[in-house]
Amino acid sequence: MDAWTLVMVLVAAGFYTSSLLAVGTALFKLGFLDLPARQIAALNRIALVSLWTAITLALLQWPLQAGFLGGGTLDAALDPMLLGIVFDSAQGNRTLLAVAGLLLLHALLLRRRAWQYLALPGGVLVLLAFVQVGHTQQEPRWLLGGLLLVHLATASFWIGALIPLYRVAGNPAYEAQPTGLLTRFGRLATTAVALLLLAGVAMAWLLAGGLFPLFTTAYGQILLAKIALVTLLLGLAALNKLRLVPAYERGDMRAPGRLRRSILLEGLLVSGVFLLTALLTTTSSPGG
Repeated sequence: MDAWTLVMVLVAAGFYTSSLLAVGTALFKLGFLDLPARQIAALNRIALVSLWTAITLALLQWPLQAGFLGGGTLDAALDPMLLGIVFDSAQGNRTLLAVAGLLLLHALLLRRRAWQYLALPGGVLVLLAFVQVGHTQQEPRWLLGGLLLVHLATASFWIGALIPLYRVAGNPAYEAQPTGLLTRFGRLATTAVALLLLAGVAMAWLLAGGLFPLFTTAYGQILLAKIALVTLLLGLAALNKLRLVPAYERGDMRAPGRLRRSILLEGLLVSGVFLLTALLTTTSSPGG
């Protein structure tokens, strides 16, 4: 892998992480309206940092793609003709949708709760941006696109919950009854994880063309590595729900530290998943 492609992979991974974190933060905030003021302020900060990081990286992908078309040089990245080609392509459509959606997510920061719901169409635009390019463009496009939207929506909700849950688990001062938030999220996460898993498995099967190509192609092998990380994530989620949160509720003195370490490990695994996803979409295709 050359240096230009490596930068494209890292920027793509950063965009995936920050944009879905912004969407997930919106879903978490609007799904738990009774959060205390300190938690809401923290969520607003997370949203602001993540959405502007995502906007910056989305715009950076434009010249990076132009540079890639021109042989991976800075001159090509700044070439007006190549920039125009990228802007008129599906990549340009994705950038416009993503930036528009991320700007709408600013509604999450407004004081009036009714106005905050404008963040929801913003989140939809961001998710729709992901189906404009990539391997879901192949047939059956409508099915792959729908599966990807379900996969991303549930993943973003999960990702958006990691930071607030980490804060609550280690510092009960952020909430009068922290176990209430942990238990409520656990109930919602059960459905989200099921949808995430079903959509992911269906997409993997359709994109790879069956079971055998998963082991015989570069694309399939990277996809298997991603599936392995997601499996570990699901295992941690089950551990949290079945063991660590109940121990927290019982007042086990070791439970907060263990729960925080588990959530931190989830975050690290999510980063690995996004890095592999960026590698898949940038360097390989389902047929090879």
